[in-house]
Amino acid sequence: MSTITVRLNSDEEKLYKEYAEFKNVPLSTLMKEALQEKIEDEIDLKAILAYEQRLENNEVEYISFDEIKKRLEM
Repeated sequence: MSTITVRLNSDEEKLYKEYAEFKNVPLSTLMKEALQEKIEDEIDLKAILAYEQRLENNEVEYISFDEIKKRLEM
């Protein structure tokens, strides 16, 4: 396990510690979850932008639910 140092000013430290106490989780857990959410948000945004680009280029095919069932032989 590694250790990472994050420098906080006194206002940030107070705010983050109070929020961690409010959520009843360790501050390290709170920070890891926040970073994970940020990463997931950026991955989602990248996927949305790629979809929108495909939509603009008429590269998107819409398939009805019935057609999906038919293709899956359901």
